Amino acid sequence: VNSVCFSSDGKRLASVSSDHTIQLWDPQTGAAVGEPLTGHSGKVNSVCFSPDCKLLASGSNDETIRIWDTQTGVALGQPLRGHRDYFQSVDFSPDGKLLASGSDEMTIQIWDTQTWTAVGEPLTGHGGWVRSVCFSPDGNLLASGSNDQTIRLWDPATGLAVGEPLERHSGQVMSVSFSSDGTLIMAQCDDGSAATWDITT
Repeated sequence: VNSVCFSSDGKRLASVSSDHTIQLWDPQTGAAVGEPLTGHSGKVNSVCFSPDCKLLASGSNDETIRIWDTQTGVALGQPLRGHRDYFQSVDFSPDGKLLASGSDEMTIQIWDTQTWTAVGEPLTGHGGWVRSVCFSPDGNLLASGSNDQTIRLWDPATGLAVGEPLERHSGQVMSVSFSSDGTLIMAQCDDGSAATWDITT
């Protein structure tokens, strides 16, 4: 299992694994819900529910993102292809209008969830694989963590970097997350260390 994600209503848990599949679970009973979702042809690295719990996005080593209907388990439309390398992370914006993806291409791509098309050019600046992307609770910032041992902040509306990279990590940044009030960013690194940043100072 490479990644797990709860739906915002807490009624479903999704897990993705190296066997190319996604599985939905009932957290109350621990039972699998339906058959595994199949369609990826490579290891699935990341999964995220949309805020309304109706959609599920998955990013894979097959260089695609797939969007799934959580009620039927059916893949919607064609796979999203924007990076020319493995997709490591996906995250919906709080209003559900955008999806962000990070890849081994060292870039971040933002997608319009109404048209499922890329918004602007990929965001560049990292010098290593982008392992994690996360929107702030108000949707005004996007954080990305990378193998280059930095976190970068972006304005999703413009695609521009916000401030200088957050450095001083002792390892590759594998995961980033905002606090519920959006003032702190937590980073987890591959050497087992963690760091917290106050982005208001």
